[in-house]
Amino acid sequence: MLSGPAAAAINHIMRDAGWAHERLRPFAGCSVRFEVPPLSAAFTVEAGGRLASASSQAEPAAVVRVAGSTLIRLAWLHDESARQEVQVEGDTALASALTGVLSGLRWDVEEDLSQIVGDVAAHRLTQAGAALLAWQAKAASNLAHALAEYWTEEQPLLAQGEALRGFVHAVDVLRDATERLEKRIERLKRAGA
Repeated sequence: MLSGPAAAAINHIMRDAGWAHERLRPFAGCSVRFEVPPLSAAFTVEAGGRLASASSQAEPAAVVRVAGSTLIRLAWLHDESARQEVQVEGDTALASALTGVLSGLRWDVEEDLSQIVGDVAAHRLTQAGAALLAWQAKAASNLAHALAEYWTEEQPLLAQGEALRGFVHAVDVLRDATERLEKRIERLKRAGA
């Protein structure tokens, strides 16, 4: 059910991305299923490098499983380390090609809006949207910084870096002393036996 609209949206964004079609062409006829619990979408690569909705009964050549939080880190936070958390089963070359295409696509929102409201209005709307997103990111960053400062200084819920380093050092010293004591006890046992 989700595969059809998702394939149409991806194909729309890929319409001017010849590189994406070229990268997918070798996998024509192959299917891949993306699972982001509780959602799932299956696609088949067509001969021209476009995507089509795959039959739910068809066995995919590859299955890509991504947790929702990992998807957010990849798509919106651009956290490349989150790629390690993506699980791939089956044809890894197909999965790699498709995820590479998906991560490299950029939606030209302004171009699509200009078809509806005209060039000038579309430009102003995308500028306003970008400003809103930048403001939200700055506000979220400021809130996170304020909460971290509050929880470390005012209402100690989080450990400060220096306190944490001191604790780790004390644990290391205690561990070393314990190991020396165990060795000494062992030597005393052997000497007494």
